[in-house]
Amino acid sequence: MTRARMVRRAIGCVLAGAIVGTAAWFFGMDAPHAAGLGAVVFALGAVLSLLGDQADVTWRVPSPQPRPGARRDVVQLGWSLGARGGRVSPEAVRRLRGVAAEVLDRHGVRLDDPASAAEVAALLGDDTAAMLRKGSAAAPRPRDFATSLSRLEALAQTARQVDPSTSSLTSDTSGAA
Repeated sequence: MTRARMVRRAIGCVLAGAIVGTAAWFFGMDAPHAAGLGAVVFALGAVLSLLGDQADVTWRVPSPQPRPGARRDVVQLGWSLGARGGRVSPEAVRRLRGVAAEVLDRHGVRLDDPASAAEVAALLGDDTAAMLRKGSAAAPRPRDFATSLSRLEALAQTARQVDPSTSSLTSDTSGAA
């Protein structure tokens, strides 16, 4: 609050107290009580005029952090499955690539290693391996995408039967700890 504003408010409170005190004395109140009433009106006005200028003490609400598997994540994944022309979007293929890399790692095969391309094709099938090849820019039909996802799920089930400590495909595949 500026100094000039404080002076104006103080003058207004003094005037209000003086007017109320004078009016009380005029209507029959004795002088000491009228002066006391004027002082009370001055104090009340001064305190109330300062209350409106207090700093805002509320904390800013933090924006929610996205979590893997949260509703927004699921909605984005659902929308990514449909693209123009009845094809699956590249975002969904990228996410399937991440899941495939995790499942193949459980079998000891690297998805991006050119030397293990034959093993990837044997485990996933030629169509799925071609779709998941880096730089392929594939936009598969939803039916082909679902087939690839089923193959990965079956492959993940066999990995889980071999090592029960591994989690399913529904776990966090974002790499965040």
